[in-house]
Amino acid sequence: MPKVVPEYKEEAKARILDAATEMFVENGYKNTKMTEIAKKLGVSKGALYQYFKSKEELLLEVIKSGAQFRRSSVFNDMTLEQLPLLSTKEYFDKMIHSTNQMDKFGIEIAGIALRSPELFRGMRNFYLEEVNIIQEYFEKAKEAGVIKPDTDTRVAAVSILSFRSGLRGFTNTNETPDTIYETWRLQIDLLLKEIMV
Repeated sequence: MPKVVPEYKEEAKARILDAATEMFVENGYKNTKMTEIAKKLGVSKGALYQYFKSKEELLLEVIKSGAQFRRSSVFNDMTLEQLPLLSTKEYFDKMIHSTNQMDKFGIEIAGIALRSPELFRGMRNFYLEEVNIIQEYFEKAKEAGVIKPDTDTRVAAVSILSFRSGLRGFTNTNETPDTIYETWRLQIDLLLKEIMV
């Protein structure tokens, strides 16, 4: 039997994680079969099991990687010059809609995680990854002199996600979209006034 080149093995594992993440988010974890992931990749189901012992192990690796949050965060494409635009309707809509599918996936996985301590820990880290992305953005802004040097970038990141998560819950109520957006604008304007130079 030929040896597998380590670089190829890591590349293959990354491709499996990407395909599984996409399918879990789109179709749900329970509705995604290992055979479907294999078919998407053009490999046999057995090939997947060379890298992951079970579908739950694959899920745990998907959650640990946090790759989907890194790709979906609006802070990936936002330049430091655009920070003052964070309170605009355009950025609000991007932030609300960028993770809608991820939220559905998260709710499904939360139920599964209650029965698996390892998955629960992975889930917690999965959500904290988005905080890390925003904190990294604010650290760059601090280094560039865009925000005050004494800004606690972690607090700023958690604030933004708290506002967004809380307001997203109101999208399923009788509150008007204008009221929800104006609440966002007010809170983010206050935050930016506090931290910007």
